[in-house]
Amino acid sequence: MKRDRARFGTGMVVAAQPEAVEAGVDALESGGNAVDAAIACALVAGVVDPQMCGIAGFGSAQLFLPNQDVHIGVDFHGTSPGAVRPNMWEHLIEGEARDGFGFILRDNVNDLGYQSITTPGSLLAYHEAQTRYGRLPWADIVSPAIRWAEQGFVVRPGVYHWWCEGAAMGRVDVVKRLAFSEAGRRIYFDDDGGLHQIGSTLRNPDLANTLRLIARDGAEVFYRGEIADQISADMTANGGLLSAADLAGYRTVWGEPIRTGYRGLEVATNQPPGGGVMVAEMLNILQHFDLVGLGHNSVDYIRTVSEAMKLATADKDDHVGDPAFVDVPIERLLSPGYGAELATHIRTGGRTQVSRMQGEPPDTTHVCVVDGEGNAVTMTHSLGMPSGVITDGLGFMYNGCMGVFDPQVLLNHFDFGMPILDAVIAPRFSSTSNAIDLSNRIPHTISRRLQDDGYEVVRWPQSYAFAMVHAIAVKPEGLSGAADPAGDGMALAPSST
Repeated sequence: MKRDRARFGTGMVVAAQPEAVEAGVDALESGGNAVDAAIACALVAGVVDPQMCGIAGFGSAQLFLPNQDVHIGVDFHGTSPGAVRPNMWEHLIEGEARDGFGFILRDNVNDLGYQSITTPGSLLAYHEAQTRYGRLPWADIVSPAIRWAEQGFVVRPGVYHWWCEGAAMGRVDVVKRLAFSEAGRRIYFDDDGGLHQIGSTLRNPDLANTLRLIARDGAEVFYRGEIADQISADMTANGGLLSAADLAGYRTVWGEPIRTGYRGLEVATNQPPGGGVMVAEMLNILQHFDLVGLGHNSVDYIRTVSEAMKLATADKDDHVGDPAFVDVPIERLLSPGYGAELATHIRTGGRTQVSRMQGEPPDTTHVCVVDGEGNAVTMTHSLGMPSGVITDGLGFMYNGCMGVFDPQVLLNHFDFGMPILDAVIAPRFSSTSNAIDLSNRIPHTISRRLQDDGYEVVRWPQSYAFAMVHAIAVKPEGLSGAADPAGDGMALAPSST
C-alpha cells in the first residue's frame, strides 16, 4: 500500500471545465472512487459546457478497477430512431464534410432540428456506471450539476469562442443552433437578443429541475418516465424521428476493450463504432518507424504520421461501423502483418487518397480520473454537432448525431519521452482527408516543404487545434495531469487532509 500511495497519491481529475473538475475532486474527497468522480464531472460538464456534452449525448468510456479485477468498456453511442430509412435522404445529399465526419444535406436536415437527433445514450451510461461501480449515492453525484444549473455558471472564453466560431466544413453556424428553439433563445441570449458574453452568468432553472428528477429516479425517468413523455410529445409535435419506443428500447453495450501493443506497452481502447480502432491501427503502423530519428514535427515525421492517419481513415471509411450491422475486421486491421504492410507502403513513398464526396467534430469533451487506489476512468462524451433542439421545460440540448483520433499525444509521450503536459501542448497536425492540416505553431518552412513535396496543406489560425486532449500519466513517482490549453480546463488533485 505504501507503494500505491506514493504512486497514486490522493488521485487526480482532468477535464476541460474547471467546475466539472472540482465536482470530481469533491466526490473523491467525500469517499468516492474514480467512477463517482468521473460521472459527477461529466454531469457538471453538461451544464457548464452544454454544447460539448450532456445527458442527451453519446460517447464511450473505459473503467479500470484493479482491486475488483474489472477492466471494461461501455459504448453509449446514439442509435438511429426506428423511423429512419436507409434511402430517406439520398435525394438531399450535397456532399461530405472534408474531415469525413458527416454528410452535408440540403437544408441541413440531418444537422439542425428535430430530424437530426439520435436516441441519446449518455445518461443511461452515466447511471449504469455509477450505480454498478461507484460508492456514493446517485443523488449525491447529480447534486453538483443541479447546483450549477440553478445558481448559474460564468461563461468562459472556451464556451463563448465556440459559440461564435461560425459555420465550418458545411455545417450549420453555432449561433443558429443556440437560437433554434425558443428555450435556447431564452437560455443563451440576453433580453436584448444578444448572445451571453464572456463573464456573464448563465442560469438554466429548467435543466436544474430535470436533473432533480434524474437525481430522484435515476435514468429510468429519462427513458421510460416523466421526462420520456415530454420528449416524445415534443418530437411528435415537431416531426422528430425519435419516439418513446426508441427511448424505452435503448441499451448501452458493455464489454472488453480493444487491446493492442505499442513498443512493449499494452494499449486499450474503445470498441467500434468508436474511433479507438483507428488510433490502434495508426500505432500498429507507426511502431515500424524510428520516429525519434525522424525528428519531432519534421517534414518526414509529419509525412509519415499523416500517411498513417490517412490509411487508418480510409480503413475506417471502408470497414468501421456499428458491429450490430457491420462485420468490423478488427483482428486484420490490428494484425502485425497488416501494420508492416502499410508501413512498407509509406516507407516506399506511397500516398493514400482519402476520397470525399466534395476531423472528430470539435464539440466533444473528455474526462480522465485516477483515484488514490489506482482505479481509473477515461470517457469521451459529446453531442456530435448539437441539434439546436431544447424541449421546452427540460433545459438540455439534444445531440445532432444523424449528421456525423489522433495518436500524436501518445507518440509525444511514449516515443519522445515528453512529460505529459509537454506532450499535450506540443503543436499538432491532422490528416483525415487528402490535405494535411497544421496548427499555427508549426513553422511555415515546414508548410512550404510539404507543399513542394506535393501535399495540400491547410494552416489553421489556432495555436492549439485538432482534438482537445486531457490526460493523466501514472508513473512510479506519482501522477501528473494535463488539460489541453485549447479549452478552459485543469488538472486537480484532492486534498491530502
